Amino acid sequence: MSELARVLKFPARTRQRAQVTLWAEVARPSEEALRAQVAADGYQVVRWASEPAAGYPPHLHIYPELIWLVNGSLTVILPAEDRLLELGPGDRVEMPAGLVHGALAGPDGAVYLLATR
Repeated sequence: MSELARVLKFPARTRQRAQVTLWAEVARPSEEALRAQVAADGYQVVRWASEPAAGYPPHLHIYPELIWLVNGSLTVILPAEDRLLELGPGDRVEMPAGLVHGALAGPDGAVYLLATR
């Protein structure tokens, strides 16, 4: 067998999934408290707002990303997991580097913290 005909196996890799944490408190989240928690967890954070029905097509990043919803609603699209996540105020999703995802704001738009490490 020639060197060119040899097939190399791709290294085995565990498939990482998005982690969702739903808001369990009765009171709505405070943007300041969420921002402080994200910063304490070692993230760089920006406030992001999307108009109603505005979105981003599926894409990926070379770094982990966290979305923490402050107001409105946001659908996170996870094609590789065959999942749609409906986030409400206080809900958050953590996505590992390389996970393909998209987003679509709900009928009242969405305000969220977008954080990266």
